[in-house]
Amino acid sequence: MFMISEMKKMKNPATPSAARGPGIILAFFGLGTILGLFLLVAVARLSWHSKFYPGVTIATVEVGGLTREQARVKIENQIADYQMSVSFNGVDWKIPKNLVGYDLESSLNAGYRYGRRLRLVDYPLLLINKRTNYPLQMKEVEAIRWDEWLQTIVPAIEIPASEPSVFLEKNKIVVTNGSNGVIIDRDLLKQKVAMIAINLESDKVEIPTKNIDKQLNGEQLQQLTSYGNKLLEKNLVLVLDDEQIKLTTKELISLLYTGKDEEIFDSGLILQYVEGLGESLDRPPQDAKFEFSEGKVQEFAPGKDGVKVGEEQTAQVMKIGLIKLITEEVKSEKVQIVVTLTPPLVTTDKVNELGIRERIGRGESYYAHSIPNRIYNVGLVASRIQSALILPGEEVSFNKLVGEVSGATGYRSAYIISGGRTILGDGGGLCQVSTTMFRAAMAAGLPILERWAHSYRVSYYELNSKPGVDATVIAPSKDFRFKNDTPGHILIQTINDPKKLFLVIEIYGTSDGRVATISEPKVWGISPPPPNIYQDDPSLPMGVTKQVDWSAWGAKASFEYKVVRDGETLEEKTFSSAYRPWANVYLRGVGQ
Repeated sequence: MFMISEMKKMKNPATPSAARGPGIILAFFGLGTILGLFLLVAVARLSWHSKFYPGVTIATVEVGGLTREQARVKIENQIADYQMSVSFNGVDWKIPKNLVGYDLESSLNAGYRYGRRLRLVDYPLLLINKRTNYPLQMKEVEAIRWDEWLQTIVPAIEIPASEPSVFLEKNKIVVTNGSNGVIIDRDLLKQKVAMIAINLESDKVEIPTKNIDKQLNGEQLQQLTSYGNKLLEKNLVLVLDDEQIKLTTKELISLLYTGKDEEIFDSGLILQYVEGLGESLDRPPQDAKFEFSEGKVQEFAPGKDGVKVGEEQTAQVMKIGLIKLITEEVKSEKVQIVVTLTPPLVTTDKVNELGIRERIGRGESYYAHSIPNRIYNVGLVASRIQSALILPGEEVSFNKLVGEVSGATGYRSAYIISGGRTILGDGGGLCQVSTTMFRAAMAAGLPILERWAHSYRVSYYELNSKPGVDATVIAPSKDFRFKNDTPGHILIQTINDPKKLFLVIEIYGTSDGRVATISEPKVWGISPPPPNIYQDDPSLPMGVTKQVDWSAWGAKASFEYKVVRDGETLEEKTFSSAYRPWANVYLRGVGQ
């Protein structure tokens, strides 16, 4: 028993030593592997110091074993010999070398870093000479170079597209269809060239193209025509204070959208139109000026807010108004121009003690078709009443303000209506100013003491106005008179534009809260014009005919004028007019 037990005891101690044998072997093997790798790293670093590691290529060019400078020269030579080309439908073009730029320094750096990173797994790959390629890194090339070169091949490839159009011709809507086209896909072409160029590959690049679809189908053409027809006899008016800009039918139609999307008007074209408005309407603030001496106003300029048109906001509301003309049964639409106002530093009330603080009335009239002498006289009369200062409680006589009207006082002969005929007479155009003054006085809510209507409807006075809102003067028998019943002085200002043939009269003073209303004129008893009238004129060459008056239908007209302040009626009057029918009047040249 003892012997057996002792033998077991002697056998068991040998068991741990036997188990440790394989572990020691594995440990030595692992240590050897690590030492081998470190040795490999050391050998590699010593062998390839300042050189590219084996298997490294840049743009498929072998640079393993080369120094950076040797590699640079080798790649530069390859680039110098490299020629790319593009192709389209069997026709080839060489790409100029200046369209492909390389960042050679960055490309060399990328390849040189291979094998010098502290990753042991990379080094065994050196033993099997695994190839690692680094594409050339590209450098940005000026877009203008590409554009200039592309223009040389565009004629052989591209087919220009044309936009559909809609326009007015002889009061009819004309729609022409667009045509489809083909253009070079420039961005994709550059990408394809770069993908080939980074490895100096010799493959040709097929030039990519894009189809431009501009041709409308039959339904779209019909819809565009329908939109154009709906704009005939429609009006869009842009409003900014007293300024009204009426778009012509031609302008309305030009804003229609002619593309394929479900749009009615072109937002881009609308914005362009509004940007043009900004150029003419924008203004800086204007400080007030007032100079009073020797009982007269020598200089006056009211303080005015600076104006800046909100182009995008105005374009949006303008588009809404335009769409209403198409989708709703409306003949006219008014759109308020959106602006930002900047007040002046010096306002009107700060520059005088006469009570001239603000504009209280404004009248306007057009005088298109006027002959040169009439245009001159309108300006002269306007200048004669400019800056007229009216005392509180004073009655104003237009004839007295103007003074004597004759050739001796500077007036020229222009056509006037006298005795049922159009004749030359001094002061033709005087009634243009008296009519405008009548409108300004009513807008200010002033009492009208005397007003005479013309015998005939005159075309000038119905431009942007209705029949019956005119006032004739013939000194001394017929005058236009009104009264300043405001608590302060009033000042008359005239703005005459002989190019636009447009006259404005403004009245400045102190508002006492009165509100004037003018009803829509009633027109009845309409009768047709008589036959054309021809009158000999020795100032015109023989055979020349010139129209100086335009026919007007006879009619009766009236409107109500009412002024109210704090619920009290200050003025209430009916102005009536009886117009005889009036013929076209032509001057017939009989001169030599």
